[in-house]
Amino acid sequence: MTISSSTSSSFVSRSLLVENFQLSARASSQTEPETLLRRVDTTSDRINSLVAGISEKLLDAARVGSSFSNLQGNIDTALTEISELLGQSLTLGGSENSVVRGLDSGQIKDLEILSLPPNGSARFSGGVSQRAGNAEILITDAGRLQGGGTLDLKVGESSRRIQFQPGRSISGMAQQINSSNYGVKAIDLDGKLQLTAKTSESLEATVRPVRTGRNYGDNQLFGVNASQIDRVDLSQLPEGVSQTVQGQVDSVASVARLTYQGTAGGLVAGSASFDLSGDLGSANVETTRGESLISFAEKINNVSAFTGVKAEVNGNELRLVSQLRGDDAEVRLSNVVRQFRPTVEGVNAAQIPRFDLQSIADGAEVNLSGSVTTAADTAKLQYQGSGGNVVDSAVFTLSGNLGSEQIAISQSESLVDVRDRINAETDSTGVTASVDGDTLQFSGSEVGSAESIQVTLDDITQYVEVDGVNASQIQGFTVNSSEPRSTNTLSGSVDQAATKGQLTYDGFLGSASASATINLTGELGTVEIDVSAFQSLSSLRDDINDRTGDTGVVATLSGSRITLESQSDGSDGIVEVEVTSGSFDTNGGDGNGIAAGADAQLTINGNSVTADGNQVDYVDSLGSYSFDLEPGFTGTFDSVTVTTSDGSFDLSGGDETGTAYGVDAEATINGQSYVADGDEFDLTVDSAVMTFDVEAGFSGAIDPITLRSDEDEFTVTGGDGNGNASGQDGQATINGAIYTSSNDTYQVAIGESSIDLELAEFFAGAFDSFEIDSDVSTKRRTGTPSTYNASAARERFAINGQEVSKVDGRYEFEQDGVRIGFQLADGFRGSFDNFTITANGAASEPYSSYQTSPLTGTTLDATQAALIDLLQLASGGDYDSKQTHALDAYSVSKEALVNLQSLFGVSSRRGRSLNGLLFDQSA
Repeated sequence: MTISSSTSSSFVSRSLLVENFQLSARASSQTEPETLLRRVDTTSDRINSLVAGISEKLLDAARVGSSFSNLQGNIDTALTEISELLGQSLTLGGSENSVVRGLDSGQIKDLEILSLPPNGSARFSGGVSQRAGNAEILITDAGRLQGGGTLDLKVGESSRRIQFQPGRSISGMAQQINSSNYGVKAIDLDGKLQLTAKTSESLEATVRPVRTGRNYGDNQLFGVNASQIDRVDLSQLPEGVSQTVQGQVDSVASVARLTYQGTAGGLVAGSASFDLSGDLGSANVETTRGESLISFAEKINNVSAFTGVKAEVNGNELRLVSQLRGDDAEVRLSNVVRQFRPTVEGVNAAQIPRFDLQSIADGAEVNLSGSVTTAADTAKLQYQGSGGNVVDSAVFTLSGNLGSEQIAISQSESLVDVRDRINAETDSTGVTASVDGDTLQFSGSEVGSAESIQVTLDDITQYVEVDGVNASQIQGFTVNSSEPRSTNTLSGSVDQAATKGQLTYDGFLGSASASATINLTGELGTVEIDVSAFQSLSSLRDDINDRTGDTGVVATLSGSRITLESQSDGSDGIVEVEVTSGSFDTNGGDGNGIAAGADAQLTINGNSVTADGNQVDYVDSLGSYSFDLEPGFTGTFDSVTVTTSDGSFDLSGGDETGTAYGVDAEATINGQSYVADGDEFDLTVDSAVMTFDVEAGFSGAIDPITLRSDEDEFTVTGGDGNGNASGQDGQATINGAIYTSSNDTYQVAIGESSIDLELAEFFAGAFDSFEIDSDVSTKRRTGTPSTYNASAARERFAINGQEVSKVDGRYEFEQDGVRIGFQLADGFRGSFDNFTITANGAASEPYSSYQTSPLTGTTLDATQAALIDLLQLASGGDYDSKQTHALDAYSVSKEALVNLQSLFGVSSRRGRSLNGLLFDQSA
């Protein structure tokens, strides 16, 4: 068959169909056709077929509706096979195919996996980076208002102006603010005025100080006793008022107060936690038994800005005092959780060196009694020596809980020396040795059945015994090697005895028949011999034998015949005569003056053996042997038995593998039997959970033990007796009217107006009367204002270094395509434990097995690029049946199919294009 070539122009607008083709050709000399079959790139064909199948199914689904959920399993199976052909593996995604590891439900709850792509995996770490809190500002220049002025407050959209009279302290300012509902809490914080919004609204404060001057003709005070009255504010009176003010302070405004009773030495009596509440809010406080009351007070004062409660220590008492006074002042202790302290009594350290009470029900008492019925012990093995020494040389491996070491011992070596060598390796093996008479004992370092020691015999002196050698048949029987613990019998026959090399020379009437020069060669070498005509054969014999040491040839004379014979039997025994001049005819050998002996031939245990002369070397699976045959012996030889046996290595105390195990302790406690892990017992008796160790080797009755759980002491006095205390407003009677105040400032009516009367702190009783007249008035000028702003702190939450916002009341976050939604567990704040989410799904049905190999090289890279979006049709992908309309999924599959056709030139109807064929050839 001839295939002609064409120019490239002849293929314009034509397809070259070479996808799968057969050529039939008949040669002129053949009678049957030859069929040539070629498949082009079967792996790419298979991928193209699978993609086309997916596309066709999706198109059918799109024609009848939007869903293709019934096809998802088939698509997953096809994509799994495509992935394998791309040298990858496909793990299906989606929430139903997810594996979550490391999640702590006490930190994160209601976790929902919103998306998990195929082969997807992500790791999440983070937590609350900022807690929520109300707006708070610190007015650092509040001292400017001590000369008088106003403080403009804006809480959210609500605005208020507070007027301060000259001489008012910062603590007084705080009291004035707290006495009215301005939406903030105020405290004096180290000479600065701290304001905290009561709600989560924004907060703004503007300080507007004034400088005060006086103009004569206005209202004026006379007779004010400064030790009784700190300030009288006439700013609300009209000019021209005259009035006498007199009265008394009936009671002073008081703080709220509770007292905690400590122990001698000013220490905390018992561990507890509680919620401490005041007029500013609440905070949780913990204290520990034995802690100093001063340290306890510091913890309380550290949260005063949140509670409005301060602590002070007086001897063995700690007093909790509200920063405010009056009816609104409060101190409250709630949710007091006292720690129950477990105690253990009666433990005898000689029996139980360690006792750990892990938990016991609050307020419970558990009594223990019983006995240790079996003492814990280490694993033990014994080697039996003799006379305090090693019996036979050996090498063994000693293994313990720390590792293994090989130990060599020598016959008649002292057991004490062996002991010392073993103990020098204890850090490597965990095994110690001791000697008692003729016994060397190996002991493990830990007790219990989980611990073991082992002695494995690696090598030992072998004793070989040979029986049955018949000296008239065999000489010098030697055992070169022998399998340990074996018996081998050699039997057979000498089929051919070894012979010597031999030539003969015939003289005439006892003399050499002619002169000659010969080179005589034997196994030892060559010499030159001169032969004279009519030389006596006896003289010639002697000349040859005189050189035997150089040649290895021996001459004997019988009548007129000299026999030349090798000293050695076998093929090494040679005799060679080379005539260099004259005449010297020999007989025998090869007829050309050369003769060699023959090696003995034997049959041993059915095997043919050729000796080296009479020297026999025989090897079989049980050993290697050498011996000499008696020269000339033939026939059956007596059987020889070789027996190899171990030397003595008497080991006891272990199983058949040389392994010994430790012993767990056993005990009966309160009538119940328990088995320890070594010497450690883990018990639950009634409500008590405990672990304890028994003393090594101890058995017998255990002294009674009592376990208790007693509540720590936490005593608070004052208030209503239930941890609640309130302050009380002060009361004053002025000009016959009764007034109350929480801050020692009383607004006293004067005609149609009023004055602010601020009493000296803690003053009580009658105050000196004073006069108001109209001689002097006050004039003020406003100073430079300063403004402070603050917003409520919102809770900030970060994952993997990124801040995360709440969506519909929960956090949502995406990492590496894995998107999750969740809420924090109630009360949890801080960093959560790292957790991972990994796709772990597999196709529900195995894909069909086609004998195709994965793509490699350029073909693989190009195919992966062509199918980059196709795998997103798998469960969990962007285009799976839960995410996508069937028509959109079909578009993805169609695009992948077009990419393949462009890449490989594949057409399901018309075959492979020229570009596809060239791509195959280049790849």
